Amino acid sequence: MRIGSVMKMNGVSRVRLGYDAEWRIIRLIAMASLAAVSGCGGMRPVPLFTTHQAPIENGLPVVARDDLLNEISMYHGVPYKEGGDSMKGLDCSGLVQVVFAPLGVKVPRTVVEQFGSGIPVGRHDVRTGDLVFFGGGRLPDHVGIAVSDDEMVHASASRGVILDGIDNFAGTTRLQGARRLVRLR
Repeated sequence: MRIGSVMKMNGVSRVRLGYDAEWRIIRLIAMASLAAVSGCGGMRPVPLFTTHQAPIENGLPVVARDDLLNEISMYHGVPYKEGGDSMKGLDCSGLVQVVFAPLGVKVPRTVVEQFGSGIPVGRHDVRTGDLVFFGGGRLPDHVGIAVSDDEMVHASASRGVILDGIDNFAGTTRLQGARRLVRLR
């Protein structure tokens, strides 16, 4: 990785990686394409239960950043299906569950249950692997997985599994919070 620039937000210096949004999109599409042409027609089984458990550090499972991003990329373009939890179709909380399961991280099934998991983090502390929650009511009704401090992957009801800006999406519905489920190495 190469360092891009240092920027200040609310008096805090933050290092911004030199990869821009277009590069991330191209990388995700390339990974998804590679996955689609390898193996059995691109359809790999999605483990709903796993005996593998990620090691724990400071109370959170530890996973490799690249492994998490590779899992996320496997689902890019999968169609939306309410209650879906496979390559045939996913809803937002199902996406979270199937991405983390092969990494040995057990995640509850529903958005509200997922909102009650992990460690709460503020918007300016969101990083890769954190869950971001949205909704207009008292409890969230949508979740995405942050792939950076400003982008997430989520299962859109109209567009399937896609990459979106966290703040752009929050412009259409209220950001209700974020939760850290894993530590990245």
